[in-house]
Amino acid sequence: MIDIDELHKTWNTILKNHERKTDAQASRFLDAIQHGKAVIGEVNYKELLSLDIEDVKIIKEIEDLYQKLAETQEKLFGPIVENALKKDKKD
Repeated sequence: MIDIDELHKTWNTILKNHERKTDAQASRFLDAIQHGKAVIGEVNYKELLSLDIEDVKIIKEIEDLYQKLAETQEKLFGPIVENALKKDKKD
């Protein structure tokens, strides 16, 4: 079951830091997205039906942000990790 209070706290942190004007805001923003995903966990259809529509929207937003973050990390770090692994195999 999703902790709705924690979901709202996390969402507020995301909203407060979404502009990412400082390194600290950027860090809090990214941490909040990852924490939000942990709060949500593996949500099922029945659970979504039991929630308020605003909570479902928050879950969708966090899921979308998490997916975008994962895609960006893969694009940025995927080649770096692959190259590092290739170098380790040669050594």
